Amino acid sequence: MLKRLFSTLAVVFLSLVVFSCQEKGGSGASSEKFKVNPETVIQDALKNKKFLIVIFESADCKYCNKLNKEVLSDLDFKQSAIKNNVDIAIVNVYGQREVTDPETGKKMTEEALALAYRVQGYPTINVFDPDSNFKLLYQIPGYIPKEDFISLLNFLGSKCYQKVRYQDFMKKGQKC
Repeated sequence: MLKRLFSTLAVVFLSLVVFSCQEKGGSGASSEKFKVNPETVIQDALKNKKFLIVIFESADCKYCNKLNKEVLSDLDFKQSAIKNNVDIAIVNVYGQREVTDPETGKKMTEEALALAYRVQGYPTINVFDPDSNFKLLYQIPGYIPKEDFISLLNFLGSKCYQKVRYQDFMKKGQKC
């Protein structure tokens, strides 16, 4: 009897946890970071042959919020993205807006795009290469500090990614 009561309570508790996590993740459509439609950014990158960085985020992710506040909104970072010909789209992993998969050109929801790239943690940063028909170049899980992210933008913009590994680029003082 006690075993069945414990099992029932465990199922109820687990259901509440799952439901509350889904509710938080799904409520991000009104969040400021999801204000810009990612499809507009993706189309600009595709049309103008820019590097495309797609950042997969959820509304309640503290490291996503930190990335937006400390990195993506920083003026030096924004200038570096422009200088290095990089567009950045922020995708809500629970979002239902229609976006284009840069690799295949297929239309799908933001949520389906996250599933297609097997995004499991947030933020996840996908870098697409305009020089190879927008094939996925890198998938980087987690938060990247501003200076490191700017170094990544410089690595892409200088085309050093075609010649050396990122670690070697950094060891050589951000030179190929």
